[in-house]
Amino acid sequence: MAVINTEAHSHAVLNVRLFDMIAALSTTLDLLDPQLGSHQKRTCLIAAQIGMTMSLPLADYQSLFIAAIFHDIGALALHDRLRLLAFEDTEPHQHAQMGAQLLARFDTFQPYAPLLAFHHVPWAHGEGQTFEGQPVPMLSHLIHLADRIEVLAQGHANILAEVGDIRLRVQENSGAMFCPEQVNAFMQVSQIERFWLDLFSVNLDQILRALAPFNDIELDLQQLMRFAQFFALIIDSRSHFTTTHSAGVAICAETLAKYMGMSEVEAAKMRIAGYLHDTGKLAVPCEYINRGGPLTWEETARVRAHSYITHDILSRINGLGDIAEWASHHHERLDGSGYPFHKSADRLSLGSRIMAVADVYTALSEDRPYRAGLPAPEVFAHLEDLVAARQLEATVVAVLKHHHDRIGALCHEVQQREGEALNAFWRLAGN
Repeated sequence: MAVINTEAHSHAVLNVRLFDMIAALSTTLDLLDPQLGSHQKRTCLIAAQIGMTMSLPLADYQSLFIAAIFHDIGALALHDRLRLLAFEDTEPHQHAQMGAQLLARFDTFQPYAPLLAFHHVPWAHGEGQTFEGQPVPMLSHLIHLADRIEVLAQGHANILAEVGDIRLRVQENSGAMFCPEQVNAFMQVSQIERFWLDLFSVNLDQILRALAPFNDIELDLQQLMRFAQFFALIIDSRSHFTTTHSAGVAICAETLAKYMGMSEVEAAKMRIAGYLHDTGKLAVPCEYINRGGPLTWEETARVRAHSYITHDILSRINGLGDIAEWASHHHERLDGSGYPFHKSADRLSLGSRIMAVADVYTALSEDRPYRAGLPAPEVFAHLEDLVAARQLEATVVAVLKHHHDRIGALCHEVQQREGEALNAFWRLAGN
């Protein structure tokens, strides 16, 4: 039986940049509604260019950039996203407050949470400097302006033909809806054709990268782990039924990796991959995830795309090659019957095999809308059936079964802790 490899690598070198992770998370969030496309990134680009025109101090510019690229992080339901398409959203503050609460749970981004909380407060001729007795940051008003400009701009095949109408609409709302000083800066920079053409460029990420105030910051293993946990928080917060799935897969995969002889660094990467494995599920409607009965053929087809979307997003991030592979292979099977790549045993790494077992084990063990979590004997009966069918790796399942007392306890502990934290979040969010 395999034993845990205790070799320590406390100073792992990773070439993963902060901007790449931020851009990937923003892309993931925009999967919630294809109609909005790259709404958050375009809003960030608009806000950044207005901010530069206003000569914002560097600290304010960095705050603006991060808050803008995540400003709709709280709009996790489709109906919230669809309302964003309206220039005058009649119920904007719930998703803004929820977004602030989500951002505050990640220590790196906690300082920017207040900017999200108030990013739909109108200027109201200066009365919008406070909201419900609290001061509203001026940067929140700038994000609000950029957000509404993006809504006016999207959907036009010939954006330059629409510039005059958009500029007029914004100017008409100066004072009542938007801060006049910020509108003046917009009117100045928006005279330049590139301002508009950049918004719909196929090189949007590269354009944003050039404007990012932290382009050269690289993440170490611990920082990447925290970022992955934040991804998982967003993914799992959409459903009460899959609240702790990513955390369970992550700890199971990491512990199995150690028992299978992988190094400490590799095992940590397995945990990161576990947190990120369902990234693509943000493109799946919540009602599919919460469905108590079977899905239709069309709905099942959409769900099956999620692991490919995970691969598509993560594989764009330099330095995440093995993590992207392990995360996106959790539905691959040794006999080639899995998806989305239909890779067979000769093309599946140990990390991919471990992730597949960790995902099935966790899914069978936890409650779902259509059934309660299964007891361990039934879980292993299912796993061994899949081994007999040459779908799951026999040695990984054997290690899981042999060390189940420890692995099961770890999964229960981590999932219970994550569940309590998310339940507290939902109570605050009023869900």
